[in-house]
Amino acid sequence: MTLKQLRYLIAIVEAGSFSSASRRAYIAQPALSRQISLLESELEMQLLDRQHDGIALTDAGRQLYEVARQVVQKLDSVKDELKSSRGDPKGHVAISIPATAADLLLPEIVRRAEQRFPGVTLTVWDGLSREGGQAIELGKVDFGVVPNAEELEHVEAEPIFTEALYWVGASAPGTPDTITLAEAAATRLVLPPRTLHLRRRIEQAAMEAAVPLAAAYEQQSAPGIASLVRAGLAATISNWPPLSVLLEPTAARRIVEPRISRTIALAHSQHKPLSFAAGCLRDLVRSVLIDLVNSGRWRGELIGKEAEPLESVLGVQLAV
Repeated sequence: MTLKQLRYLIAIVEAGSFSSASRRAYIAQPALSRQISLLESELEMQLLDRQHDGIALTDAGRQLYEVARQVVQKLDSVKDELKSSRGDPKGHVAISIPATAADLLLPEIVRRAEQRFPGVTLTVWDGLSREGGQAIELGKVDFGVVPNAEELEHVEAEPIFTEALYWVGASAPGTPDTITLAEAAATRLVLPPRTLHLRRRIEQAAMEAAVPLAAAYEQQSAPGIASLVRAGLAATISNWPPLSVLLEPTAARRIVEPRISRTIALAHSQHKPLSFAAGCLRDLVRSVLIDLVNSGRWRGELIGKEAEPLESVLGVQLAV
């Protein structure tokens, strides 16, 4: 059994077929098939079930895949650590961010990473909170920005700030900038499906406040929700980042009585310790989040030490 064979097995599983994996791994498909056949012969067990539309792991294949992924990740992290021993982080770092916050986060993260850590190759996954959470749990990314850390298993999370939720829809001039949850729930709403954390958080708050809540429409994508709101066909309940891009022409009213909030955190898998490079990038992303909150571009309230004045953090009195 060789490390190359383990990498090929991982590539096939993650690509879903031999043909796709051969293109990703830059190896001819017959040669790739031969390497897996040699591995199966050595172990005397079938690892992959070849099907007309791809592959499926056998029980033995699933066990080996999990071990292989951990082994390869560990070896790659050791190589990165050795390269970084001179003080400059090097290697590959993968992170996940919520798709609805990509316009705020992605340019800032990439710009700062290029300036401060040119030796790091960065991959950023932007997707639904469910997808980002699963990527963190499975160790597919080094860490991520998540609104649902409390729902994830076997992760270490660092809360950064809380964000309020807003009712978004057509409002007459002079309308107050706040709205009760009961008033918001009485409007015609388009909401994301229950598979998304935002919807579950809204329904949890409504249940705790004994407020009836029903969605007239369900729509998974933020652009789809925004199109219905801008057309005046429905209102929605949203966190702040989409408001600055997708929902800008409409009025946003912060929900009170009760206030609905979510905690934005940095999280990583307990089974995948952060490399030196990943730790540097996590510190960078933390600073990006704090700066966005302090500037008002992401409406929220910092938690703990992040919210303390600089004087108290440093233990000195700053001259003014």
